[in-house]
Amino acid sequence: MRPPLCVDLDGTLIRTDLLYETLLAALSRRPWIVFLLPVWLVSGRAHLKARLLEAAGDGVDVDLLPLTDDLVAYLRSERAAGRRIELVSASDQRIVDRVAARVGVFDAALGSDGRTNLKGPTKARLLIDRHPDGFVYAGDARADLVVWDRAVGAVLVNDGRTLHDAALARAPIEAAFGTPSSMLSALFRALRPHQWAKNTLILLPLLLTRGYEESAVLLSAVATILLFSLAASGTYLLNDLLDLSADRSHPSKRSRPLASGALPIPTALVLAPVFVLAGLVGTVLIDVDVFLCLLAYLVLTALYSFGLKTQTVIDVLTLGALFTLRLLAGHLLVEDGVPAWLLVFSMAFFTSLALVKRLTEVRGLEERGLVSVPGRGYRAGDGPFILVIGLATGIASVLIFMIYLVADPLHEIRLASPEWLWVVPAVLGWWLPRVWLLASRGQMHDDPVVFALKDRASLCLGLVALGAVLLAG
Repeated sequence: MRPPLCVDLDGTLIRTDLLYETLLAALSRRPWIVFLLPVWLVSGRAHLKARLLEAAGDGVDVDLLPLTDDLVAYLRSERAAGRRIELVSASDQRIVDRVAARVGVFDAALGSDGRTNLKGPTKARLLIDRHPDGFVYAGDARADLVVWDRAVGAVLVNDGRTLHDAALARAPIEAAFGTPSSMLSALFRALRPHQWAKNTLILLPLLLTRGYEESAVLLSAVATILLFSLAASGTYLLNDLLDLSADRSHPSKRSRPLASGALPIPTALVLAPVFVLAGLVGTVLIDVDVFLCLLAYLVLTALYSFGLKTQTVIDVLTLGALFTLRLLAGHLLVEDGVPAWLLVFSMAFFTSLALVKRLTEVRGLEERGLVSVPGRGYRAGDGPFILVIGLATGIASVLIFMIYLVADPLHEIRLASPEWLWVVPAVLGWWLPRVWLLASRGQMHDDPVVFALKDRASLCLGLVALGAVLLAG
């Protein structure tokens, strides 16, 4: 009979780490426990894991955790052949039991008990006592080397060349599964560089006031775009960390680096504040008012991530305000800035686009037969309401732009040929209804900005509008 196969959990059976999963879930429910973490850790990692799990409550949905699919398929085939399979993890026993029940192939599930952390030498001793005739161990990390020292075989998961050789020196390799993901590639995708295009809004006030003719102003605007992009990427990491369950239940967002396990949670936890802090420090050097604008953007983003995104209507107004703050940052770099009409236009226009995103999400809910998604306030059946409000705000934005052109005489002073600006509401008056029609048909990308960057007609219209603005100057 083949020796029993003992399987690690974190990074092996699942492509994530339950310590950090429970940490995020606990902090999202009770942020103040951050001050208790050092106290809990003093009593040992097993105690810390137990207390985090209690604080997290039902915040960790084990049914959505990303599995190592090829390993699971192998475990099922081995179980069907009559082999004994055990799940042995340093995670808390209660959540180990839940994961084992989900996968449904294990004869036993062993985890930490709040006092003893079942990792490394402790795990090795336990397995030797349970299986004196030998066992095969499946793992993914250097901490597992001490277990492979006492095993009769090894199963490697997501191993790199160094770990492969180290494990082979200790036990014959029975099988290997998964492939180690590229950390840099996963991080680059998590930073969402395509979203940096939103920060080019900072340049619009320069175009409408010919502020780009001053090299110092232009240089400051470009630096501001880079710093806003850096800080925004930090907030994207934060939002993805807090949105793991919602992303994993979404048909396309589940492939995001953090949701899929391609990017380790600790990496994002470290880099998110680093990127945000770098953006803040940089804008202080440019202009204090721009710094305050970025600070307001980050505070509003944090409020959105920690609760506003669950509030219907308020969530899309918040997204509209985040876009408008970018425009305001550019306004602050230009003497006399831009009229309030443009800021009001921005608020209406981007609120409409945010509602496009919500309509797409609701349509997706209905197609999958779901009622709601964790972390969101909208439900299946809300589509007609979203459609009405979204079209209304979109049309309002076009009208506001036209009122600006008619009622504000300053643009005639600032610009050489202001009549070209009439092309902009003409373009928007065609593009917005098209976007809403595609969204109502279920043919819209989850993010209308991504759609606009990939859609040929949108790109052509964008170039027409940009050309009109440049000709107006």
